[in-house]
Amino acid sequence: MSAGRKCSRALLCALACGLFFSLPGAALGQSQTPSQKTPSATASSALAPATPQTADSRALDYAIGPQDLLNIAFLEAAELTRDVRVAPDGTISLPYLAERVQLTGLSLNQAEELLKRKYQEAGILNQPNISITLKELVSKPVTVMGAVRSPGVFQIGATLPLMRVITQAGGLGEDAGPMIQVMRAGATSQDQVVQVRIDDLRMGRLQANIPIYGGDTVNVLPAGTIFVVGAVNRPGRHALRGDNDQLTVLRVLALAEDLKRSAKPEAAVILRKDASGTTREIPVDLKKILQRKAPDVAVVANDVLFVPDSLGKRAAARGGEAAMQVGIMALLRAVFLF
Repeated sequence: MSAGRKCSRALLCALACGLFFSLPGAALGQSQTPSQKTPSATASSALAPATPQTADSRALDYAIGPQDLLNIAFLEAAELTRDVRVAPDGTISLPYLAERVQLTGLSLNQAEELLKRKYQEAGILNQPNISITLKELVSKPVTVMGAVRSPGVFQIGATLPLMRVITQAGGLGEDAGPMIQVMRAGATSQDQVVQVRIDDLRMGRLQANIPIYGGDTVNVLPAGTIFVVGAVNRPGRHALRGDNDQLTVLRVLALAEDLKRSAKPEAAVILRKDASGTTREIPVDLKKILQRKAPDVAVVANDVLFVPDSLGKRAAARGGEAAMQVGIMALLRAVFLF
């Protein structure tokens, strides 16, 4: 019996080994998996178009200007690839296109889409794959950013006054603050920053409407905001469009459309963060300020004005409303009964 059992065990082991090595993915599948993924990854990286490495071509939102040198590559038709200089009128000429194409003011992506559409409409290429790279920047665009309606990069062609440049960006946004920063390259390595008050521009003061040159950056600083919470008629976030030294608690109350009847104005506080990030409370007696018994308190951007609610006043107001409703109901009954 022991000899038979040994033979049976040996036979079972032999069968198990044969089945294991006959399976196609038992031991070899794991070793083949990395080798199968490596060629596909290599192929995909080889097919990916090379990313331009020049500093200017990295800015895809750059607006093409006159005299800029562009490299226009046709991936399916290499014989059409060439360097093209933008003409002074902002146009370029390309093979097989009957008309010149206007590119001034377009970003590199927009110019690519335009050329694709031109070659498709002309029936020259069915599915053109066109890539544009900025090789030489000759024009000097102006960048407008911040609180304007249409920020972006604009080709001005010549010196323009500040107001005209802001107009090209769609005008001032609703959240525009009191100041505009104009940054331009100075004679040294450091840039120059010119501060302009928006109120001076609006009042037509010529010294504020400074000339803007190619390469300048115009930054319309957004207005500061203050948060009002508690017993006010319009709590929330409010933009402060005046100068910081003119912002006071009374003006904030005007933005919040005054106090509620249940407010406790003598216990109001301003929550303000200092440079270290620590929040401190500044007591404000709104009752005395409204009665002109205390000076108005200045606020700064990102302050939080908290006006607590008086539970007693709220209960009294509810009681008054209930008494008024009872009186109205009694009056209506008297009218309809008699």
